[in-house]
Amino acid sequence: MKTILFFVFGFFSPPWGEAQEVRLCNVEQITFHSMGFEKAGESYFSPDGHSLIFQGILKGEENYQIYTIDLYTRQIKRVSTGEGACTCGFFHPDGQKILFASSHEDPTPCTEEKKDPLRYHWNLTPYMNLYEANLDGSQLRRLTSGKAYHAEGGFSPDGTQIVYASNETGSMNLYIVNADGSDPRQLTHTQNCYNGGPFFSPQGDWIVFRADREKKDCLQLFLIRPDGSEERSLTHNEFVNWAPYWHPNGKLIVYTTSKHGHGMYQIYLLNIETLSEERLTYSNTFEGLPSFSLNGHHITWTSKRGDGTSQIFIADFTQ
Repeated sequence: MKTILFFVFGFFSPPWGEAQEVRLCNVEQITFHSMGFEKAGESYFSPDGHSLIFQGILKGEENYQIYTIDLYTRQIKRVSTGEGACTCGFFHPDGQKILFASSHEDPTPCTEEKKDPLRYHWNLTPYMNLYEANLDGSQLRRLTSGKAYHAEGGFSPDGTQIVYASNETGSMNLYIVNADGSDPRQLTHTQNCYNGGPFFSPQGDWIVFRADREKKDCLQLFLIRPDGSEERSLTHNEFVNWAPYWHPNGKLIVYTTSKHGHGMYQIYLLNIETLSEERLTYSNTFEGLPSFSLNGHHITWTSKRGDGTSQIFIADFTQ
């Protein structure tokens, strides 16, 4: 597997002032365009909080590959094959395995779809399947199969199940599968709309996800039980609300919203019981795809606040 070494450090002071971002302390940029990444993002912490897994596109390449970075040594390692397109890396709760989606076994490899940079859109790459691997990317094992899109996966807290999104029946719906790839079960049953981006709650009793049930691409946030019962909406507005992720207390989620325009998505915190909200980022550019460390002390997200390219940031989270 490909290993890249960088030792780039530095805290970031946004020109709009840190005073507004009262929950975010010691904001630091983790990946840089100067490292060779045209863009990098969608990062998630390892269980011990020492590493991140993320997707990135190196200069001269066309598709995302999956990487890990040690937050102490800043060693970066590519853990996907380097072929096809990849997305949605995630750590197993025991910290010994990783999960990601890849299309490297597609008999007709694709390239990244060109998108409107001011609007949310994701390419549902065919032959995108879930894979498990060791931390270094070795012993790769496919968990799903077929020419459909199977991605956006995350483990249950005990590591026995994976929730993911797929369009194998013609519409994008949520599924749960055992961690070894056996016994897939369909969780949502909608037609002609998108359901995706699911994550188990820290207690394993809820799954949060995004869906465009009423208007195409106008994503809203939902909760559902792992058995498919008690589905309920968390947002219902004219904005695009996506990339929800749980705070470890199980009462808060962090998410991305277009409330301030499609050119400047921002990150909000939402209480799932009271539905009260709090804005976390204050910038004039893209901020999104946030996630917490297991202890809730740190947050990572994707931002263009640095050099204008999408890169990974990290901060201490004030609770």
